[in-house]
This record gives sequence, C-alpha cells and structure tokens, in this order.
Amino acid sequence: MKGLKFFLIAFLLSLPFWWGINVLKENLEDAFYAQISQPFQEMSFVKVPEKPQKPNLDLQTKAAISVKINEVGREKILFRKNIDQPLPIASLTKLMTAVIVLENSEDDSLSKKVIVSPKAASQEDVPVFGNLKSGDKLSVKKLLELMLIYSSNDAAWALFEVIGQEYFVEKMNQKAEILGLENTHFVNPTGLDPENLLYNLDNLDYFNYSTARDLVKLAQYILKEHPLIFEISRKEPLYLIKDGIFDLFLTQKVIGGKTGYTDEAGGCILFVFKNDEGNLFINVILGTPSASARIAEMQKLIDYASEAKRGR
Repeated sequence: MKGLKFFLIAFLLSLPFWWGINVLKENLEDAFYAQISQPFQEMSFVKVPEKPQKPNLDLQTKAAISVKINEVGREKILFRKNIDQPLPIASLTKLMTAVIVLENSEDDSLSKKVIVSPKAASQEDVPVFGNLKSGDKLSVKKLLELMLIYSSNDAAWALFEVIGQEYFVEKMNQKAEILGLENTHFVNPTGLDPENLLYNLDNLDYFNYSTARDLVKLAQYILKEHPLIFEISRKEPLYLIKDGIFDLFLTQKVIGGKTGYTDEAGGCILFVFKNDEGNLFINVILGTPSASARIAEMQKLIDYASEAKRGR
C-alpha cells in the first residue's frame, strides 16, 4: 500500500511536465510547418541560366542551306529552308556542264581550239563579258573560264557542241543519278528557261531544276574530283561583274562559287569558303527576288554560319 501511494503521488506530480512538453512540441511543429508551407511564389529559387539561342534567320529566298564540313569530313547543317524543294537553278547548271566537259575530254583537251558556231553565238547575251561571235576561236579552257566566271551562255553552248549535243544532256542527267541528286533534272547546258513558260509542277520537264540539298552534293563532288572548276570560278574577273561572288564581304578563304539568274529561277548562288580552323562551308540560296538580293541574302547566311561556328 505504501508503494502504491508513492506511485500515485509521482504520477500526479509528473502530469504538468508531460503536458508542457506536448504543448511545446505542437507549437514547434506549427512553426516549422508554417515555414515550409509558404506559397511557392513567395519562395526564392536558384535560377539556372538558359542556353543562349541563336537568332532566327529570315532569308528572302525560296530555299537555302548552309553546311559545315570539318577537317575529318563530319557534316553539320547549320541552316535549312525548303532544302528538298525542286526549283529552277538558272546558271548554277553550268557547274554540271563543266563536270561533263572535264569527264568527257582527254587530258590535253583543255588547250584544244574550238570554233564558235552560229548556234552557240546566238545564245542569250550576258550583261558583262563573254558574248561570242560566230567564227571566234577559243580554247576549251578559255570557254570554261568565260562560262564559270562570266556565266557566258555562248561558251556553255560551244562546249556542249564539242562533247556532242546528242548525248551531253543525257550525260548530265546520268551523272546526277550517279551522285544521288534525287531531285535534279537538266534539259540544256546553260540554265536558260524556255520562253513563255512558267515554272510549276506541270512543267518541270522543260526546266533545269534542282534542290539546295542536291547542289551541296554536287559541290562536294566538284571539290573532291574536279577542284579546277572552283579554281576557275574564284579568279577575280578582268571585267567588273555586278552582284557576283566577289561582292560578298568575307574574311575567310574563298574556295569558289557560281551565280545564276532568270525570271523564273530568281537569284541563285552557290558559295564555298573555308575558315582559319580548316572548316569548309557550302552555302546555297535559290529563288531570291532579284540578282542583287542573292548577294544580300548570301551575306546574311555567311554571317550566320560564321556566328554558328563560334557557338553563338
């Protein structure tokens, strides 16, 4: 009985102590809960900086592509716009014309003299230089220079006749197929469009057409197998050419290029350059509103590619 009495006394004395602990615990829990349950908008978070985005490039052109190829041959498309859309290519055609000439000529044939025929001399005139006369006598190399530098239609036709009109265009299309140019078609060696005919899906077979992607493939083939074509194209012209590749502002090394223009094709240009790091850039633009616009839009694409190479 005495032990039970002491137990009851101890129990009664401890009640205030346990009650105080429980009250303190509840108050602490309320305080902590209030801290961690603040609305998310009132809490501060560490912000992770976003990766800077390259600015959008708005080109006034129907199609365009910029491809970077590093020293080990790895390719990266830096910019694309309608790169698989078949479009008329005007005098960019003459790049394939030059390929066929070189691949169907003997080693010493660049010095061979060619007499310009009346048909060759009657091709559409070009604005600056290279309009030939019937009976003119020029070497194959000189005709290539007139065709690639000044875009001479007369020179292109004269070369066309040297190889043989019957098979020349067939060889152009065969080569396109071999190179995997799936959306490319040729009807003549000059790039001139048929008269009084608009380019559309119903009239494709009457035009020289290609795509931006296919033209990059053609440029790569020329770089590998026929660098002479681009070597000729980058020679500074003796006669001033307006809206040509030398109107571009470029601090890197010019490899080569070709321009073209017809009413149906609009302004077209293929341009290849290399930077100080050894990276090669192939840029193609098709379908600008004018010949001068092709240079302005290509300059935008060059600047964009130059920024992209620095990771900006």
